[in-house]
Amino acid sequence: MISLTIHMVLFSKARPRVTSRGTFMPKDYQDKRKEMLRQIKEQYQGEPLEGPIRLELDVYGEGRADADNIIGAFMDTANKVLWVDDRVSIIPEIQVRWKKAARGASRWEVRIYPLNCEQEPLF
Repeated sequence: MISLTIHMVLFSKARPRVTSRGTFMPKDYQDKRKEMLRQIKEQYQGEPLEGPIRLELDVYGEGRADADNIIGAFMDTANKVLWVDDRVSIIPEIQVRWKKAARGASRWEVRIYPLNCEQEPLF
């Protein structure tokens, strides 16, 4: 198992901004991703995982973001660092749990588990 704790406020995956000068991601989002990436690389120096893996994400914060956008922000940031690609064949299982916490106590707790190569039947 790989375990990481990222101490920073929760944030959502941003949508690209389209202007007459081109398409870009908002600076605030880019800055938050850079800080998250710094903390990930500080705690994990291994090669990107080939999968299949199970990702568990416990997030603590104010709860103003949608779960899918929180997951998206983390997945985009960790892609090619913690795993080779974020496609479903690499990460077939994702679990996210949110718990209310003050802004100053916000954090992302990440656990990654290897899975058997064969997927169990659903029924």
